[in-house]
Amino acid sequence: MKSKSRLAFALLVLVTGLSTTAHAAPDCSNYSDSRLMQWPDTDPVWEFCWRDAGDSQPQPDGSGLELFDVYYNGHLVFARAHVPILNVEYGPGGCGCFRDWLDSPRRFDAEGLPCSNGFCETTVEPTTICDCAPTNSCDANPSNACNVDIGGFTGVAATAEPTRLTLTTQTSAGWYRYIMKWRFYLDGTLEPVFEFGATPNGCTDASHFHHGYYRLDFDIDGAADDEVFTEVQADSGTDSDSDGVADSSDNCVAVVNPDQNDGDGDGFGNLCDADFNNDAIVNAVDLGIMKSLFFSDDAAVDLNSDGIVNVVDLGLLKTLFFTSPGPAGSASETQSIATETAGYASADQTWIVQDAVTGRGYRIVPGGQDHKLTADTFDPTGFAKGDFWALRQRSNEVDDGVNFGGGCSAQLDDFVNDESLTGEDVVFWYRLGTQHIGMDECFCGSRGPRLEPVGDWSAD
Repeated sequence: MKSKSRLAFALLVLVTGLSTTAHAAPDCSNYSDSRLMQWPDTDPVWEFCWRDAGDSQPQPDGSGLELFDVYYNGHLVFARAHVPILNVEYGPGGCGCFRDWLDSPRRFDAEGLPCSNGFCETTVEPTTICDCAPTNSCDANPSNACNVDIGGFTGVAATAEPTRLTLTTQTSAGWYRYIMKWRFYLDGTLEPVFEFGATPNGCTDASHFHHGYYRLDFDIDGAADDEVFTEVQADSGTDSDSDGVADSSDNCVAVVNPDQNDGDGDGFGNLCDADFNNDAIVNAVDLGIMKSLFFSDDAAVDLNSDGIVNVVDLGLLKTLFFTSPGPAGSASETQSIATETAGYASADQTWIVQDAVTGRGYRIVPGGQDHKLTADTFDPTGFAKGDFWALRQRSNEVDDGVNFGGGCSAQLDDFVNDESLTGEDVVFWYRLGTQHIGMDECFCGSRGPRLEPVGDWSAD
């Protein structure tokens, strides 16, 4: 099944615009065959080095479109982000299992200027084997070219929109086609996207599962001082104040406030928040603020939300004197992950990797379909091995050491050995996957997490 082709790119630094930021741009000469990306063109908020799948490491299987030294607003996010492990498992009557590779770029349709030497700037996102309209079913699109190679561009396409930059590439492994996208948003959000396509082959007549494993080497504000947390949705069945709003999302757990009005947007409802200067205590300062706004319609100081600040609000303030705002419920329960761990994700589980000194971090939110392992005829759970691995960074753990022909399932559990994660350099592995029903090569299944910034990521 295995046949590789490579693109031998010369070292080229590609800059999409002139940076006017005060800090130095990442030095892409540190990574062979990598290029520099800065977006937007003027006053870029995202700066990073990227390397095309054809030159990706580790070998012999590569890891797709790689990112290095990723900065948002001048603050370091990742040292490296890529997909070093990729596999497929067939059900009964299929072709067993494969460990696939991600270093064989495949052509797709991209048009723009410039569009050469493995890079293309486009104004609209390119078309890959997975872009079938109006549906992604071959049965619904018998004449649609959604299960054959299209276009003449090979490499990485960058599509800049007003609020989003998307990098797209497509690779092949035998009859499979794998699409990787990285989406960068102005607000700091990141979306790695993976799609699993195929051209017709006898093996795809049987149902099968694909799994890809993102390796996210977080170095938020530097390699040291990382912390990892898990968040699980809180119990939504309790309503302590009987106002029709569950405690898990109630911004005044002990006060009846069905309207949930929060005039200053700090997460505490007005009826339990007379802390107008947000210093965590209601005192004479807050009383002074209310007096200065008497008979106004100030939304934050109007505690009963009747449209005017008056003696009723003054009376409410007096009952809250020398108290803290709230309490407010939390939609999630956060627990520290102190040592290396792995497992399958529970419903509505998320994770946070955060710098303990600066407070900046990223929340990892699973894609809606990423962790659904239900199967009709065979169970993929044992083959997938897990949904996440939180590990201490080790230079010899960039992949699991299993290459094509040497095994199928990911062997990341071997790296979990109770090492501390507190104040260390943390690597987070994230598994995604999709099920392909036999004889429908057109279904790709767009998968991937959403990475949301936590803390103050303002430019220095």
